[in-house]
Amino acid sequence: MAASSVLLGGLHAALAPSALRFHRALRDPEAAQTECLSRVLRATAGSQQAARIPGFERVRTAREFQDAVPMVTPDSVAPDVERIAAGEARVLTREPVMRFEPSGGSSGASKLVPMTQGLLDEFQRALAPMLFELLHHRPVLRTGPSYWSISPMGRKQGTTAGGIPVGSVEDSAYFARALRPLLSRVFAVPGAVGALPDVERCRYVTLWHLVSREDLVLISVWNPSFLTLLMDALERHGEQLAEDLERGTCRPPDADEVRGVLARMRFSPRPERAAALRSALRHGLEARELWPRLSLLSMWTDAQAAHAVPSACRRFSGVEVQGKGLLATEGVVTVPLFDAPAPVLAVRSHFFEFIDAEHPDVRPRLAHELERGRTYTVLLSTSGGLLRYRLGDLVRVEGFRHATPCLRFLGRADAVCDLVGEKLSATRVAAVLDAMLPSFFGGVRPDFAMLAPEWQPGPPAYRLFLDTAAPDSRLAEAAAVVERALLEGHHYRYARELGQLGPVLAVRVSEGVRRYEARCIALGQRAGDIKPMDLHRQPGWSAHFSGVAA
Repeated sequence: MAASSVLLGGLHAALAPSALRFHRALRDPEAAQTECLSRVLRATAGSQQAARIPGFERVRTAREFQDAVPMVTPDSVAPDVERIAAGEARVLTREPVMRFEPSGGSSGASKLVPMTQGLLDEFQRALAPMLFELLHHRPVLRTGPSYWSISPMGRKQGTTAGGIPVGSVEDSAYFARALRPLLSRVFAVPGAVGALPDVERCRYVTLWHLVSREDLVLISVWNPSFLTLLMDALERHGEQLAEDLERGTCRPPDADEVRGVLARMRFSPRPERAAALRSALRHGLEARELWPRLSLLSMWTDAQAAHAVPSACRRFSGVEVQGKGLLATEGVVTVPLFDAPAPVLAVRSHFFEFIDAEHPDVRPRLAHELERGRTYTVLLSTSGGLLRYRLGDLVRVEGFRHATPCLRFLGRADAVCDLVGEKLSATRVAAVLDAMLPSFFGGVRPDFAMLAPEWQPGPPAYRLFLDTAAPDSRLAEAAAVVERALLEGHHYRYARELGQLGPVLAVRVSEGVRRYEARCIALGQRAGDIKPMDLHRQPGWSAHFSGVAA
């Protein structure tokens, strides 16, 4: 414990200068954003992208940038990404691409995001203040190790045809190189766990390391259901884990296939921790019995993730929960602060613009022009070469920290399902499910509830997947009420009246969260990044949940 305290005290001091610059910038977001734009322009100058933009070399101000540079989407950037992957240089920026990171890919296969040193530096301008905030305002977090979920869980690394690596080994790769050895020494779970080839074995080895640490103080995950599934695995494998802790062994499923990875980690006998685990298993697996000093859970708490928070916290009574900011593979949008009304804009990281949701055709606003209570979609420009990139995230201004807006993530602005012209949006589906489902299931939504399209004999239709023990009649009633609410939308009603779309039907599922995760991984997502969704645009869920190959 003393060693962790010394190391974390040093980390706190090392992060302080970046945090101070960040907090100063909150007082003048216009100046901070001007500096960010200048950095983005310098990174892009001399690239193929810059050569395609008439007058790019004369752009200096935000208004000139908006007039000269078109907005882009992931699809429109894809040809440039393919050229980089094939080995072509100076495509989006002058800097070489160090690696690609797969994006979340929430409705299909992942996209590759090019990572340059300039982009990593921009991540650091947000992540360093975020980590400092934790250590400074919650001093207990300086007294023991933390668990930060490892992004590559269940995903293999590789290289592109041009020899560029795909995927990082662990989350510390986003921090400054000088800090990584220090971070690796205060993480409860070694980064080598990320080299395990599948989620189940990765969870088992992760749990061995977590249970072995009585002094664990922080658990940081992205999706709250990730934590739920981790604790479910602890209950499922608890007795074998206790035996392994007692003996100093580690036997995940099919252990012989991963001996090489396991050999890179230490597993020494921990009989006292085996006894603690057995006691916790007898008493309902209350986390505080295993980790008496655990003080903070960090996870997504906004938009659709909010539905998964109660289940994730069920075994963590008395532990503080902090919502994460909005962080995408392409860049950081907001940073959580304990005393702010919502996560604050990462004003020193990238150049941001905001499209007014009610007036999408007017010139996008800049950070210092946002208004409290209004909703916007985010445009991002980074030193990694993404210029005026439609991130697809919808945010609402909840207030300000000094002069910088605090933004609540509302969901995906581009999440619209349109099989036959019905134009069904995720925000509309979320509102309907939130309003309608609790009255059928004891005042709460089922742990897993999702609407998704199905191509089928006859007209396509939506299925309402529900993980619940309620009788079939109750599921059918819920589907009928959801259908009536969706019919209030003009496009959906018109598609139904024309017979182009069938009615919503309910489908009972079991272990919905776990099986949802399994298919999302098969679709190309990282386990740690998977978000619960009220509306999933990918068909084939009926076959998946029934065990039939889609």
